[in-house]
Amino acid sequence: MRHAIRRKNFYLDEGKIESARRILGTKTETETVTKALDLVVFRKEILSSLEKVRGKGGIAPDR
Repeated sequence: MRHAIRRKNFYLDEGKIESARRILGTKTETETVTKALDLVVFRKEILSSLEKVRGKGGIAPDR
């Protein structure tokens, strides 16, 4: 899925950006924010998927 890329101006905490950059292993602030947003969207997809299977049984233990 392709989305339009638009220039945005935000006031962001430099310390948080630097921490996220180190954690994510990114080189630029733009890459850091993009990857962080990707992770937020991915988290929502995972939580939605888990909600759909909740109560439908478990995973059988290895024997």
